[in-house]
Amino acid sequence: MLACCGAALLCLALWTPAAHAYPMYNDGFGTGCFTCHDGFSGGPQHPLHAMHTSKFGITECNLCHSNGPGSTPVRTYTSGSGGGFGCVGCHGNDYGETSSSNGLAKASGYGLRQVHANNGVTVCATCHKPGLLGARNPFPAILPESVKPPYYKAPFSNLRNPCASSEEDSTFDVNLVGLDNDGNGFSDWPADATCSEPTTTTTTTSTTTTTLPVACGLAPAGGCVAADGGQLMVSEKASGKEKLKVGLTKLHSAVTQSTFGDPVTGGTSYAICVYDASDTLRDEISVARPGDSCGTPPKPCWSLISTKGYKYADKTNSADGISKMTLLGGDAGKGKIAVGGKNNASAGQTSLPTGIAALLQSSTHATVQILTVDAGCFTVTVTQVKKADGATFIATAP
Repeated sequence: MLACCGAALLCLALWTPAAHAYPMYNDGFGTGCFTCHDGFSGGPQHPLHAMHTSKFGITECNLCHSNGPGSTPVRTYTSGSGGGFGCVGCHGNDYGETSSSNGLAKASGYGLRQVHANNGVTVCATCHKPGLLGARNPFPAILPESVKPPYYKAPFSNLRNPCASSEEDSTFDVNLVGLDNDGNGFSDWPADATCSEPTTTTTTTSTTTTTLPVACGLAPAGGCVAADGGQLMVSEKASGKEKLKVGLTKLHSAVTQSTFGDPVTGGTSYAICVYDASDTLRDEISVARPGDSCGTPPKPCWSLISTKGYKYADKTNSADGISKMTLLGGDAGKGKIAVGGKNNASAGQTSLPTGIAALLQSSTHATVQILTVDAGCFTVTVTQVKKADGATFIATAP
């Protein structure tokens, strides 16, 4: 899977490097990555383009195009409204860097450059040098295959697991694997040692099935336990130091420990879903670590809170940037949920999704839901918006 969130064979023919490296897939005149990766020639009717909209679920044109369907330039690391990271939203990762051309946050394709270098394409290094074009000096360590690119979530695509060839593989290349996201020469599980084997469970019929993380819906779910109070804070003022806080308080219904599922000895995973004022999904965060260990030395990520709930702690912020969760039940009006996450680029911790504050800019309210894969769901709508300037979104309820 290559070429703007898809797959194509590498071509070793190159064009003359532009002043700003290779900022475009196609500048409108056939110059850019298009020179080698021409698999989108012909537009939406072309099979590779159609596969992106069907198999990969990429339906927002401005994720790659600059101004709607067919528009050029098609940029590699920035794009039009609705996106922000261009092709590198799937072909790279968020290292907390900013574009030298517009000062906006951008993703970077350190792993992708290594893939090219492994195939004899070394010209990338003529422009991509430490400290230039928004890159840090020295370059950061390449994030492993298991770290999701920014667009591996709804509503941007139906891609979720960068280690799953079943999700990433293109029918238009000669292999049966997906992207080599970290450029180490191996693609996906089980070939790439940085990838984990999918969690499996044994059913009563003794058949083995894969336990998948719960996914947010394109619109808020119905039938969830509502909260009278809550907060949503997204801070993206400092690149590489983004923060997220979510709170649901005064849950309407009486909530028992089992309403939250069981992430300690069971298989419960969680999704944090954020919707804007039009009920459009703007952020999806997955904490799918039932029974896992976190930190060094390793200890259980999840622990019991008496018989009322659960607590999650991970100083490495490896599950989509989430460092802590508290799920506490009680009588009607007493239950609460708290979630905290952050990026720390200096420590190589950059898995918290970014660009959310921009997607919530000027929103008059937002809805936050906590979904479980096998138990209840919880919801709050924050209507008291204190700031929504594109870099920060702060709102509370009631």
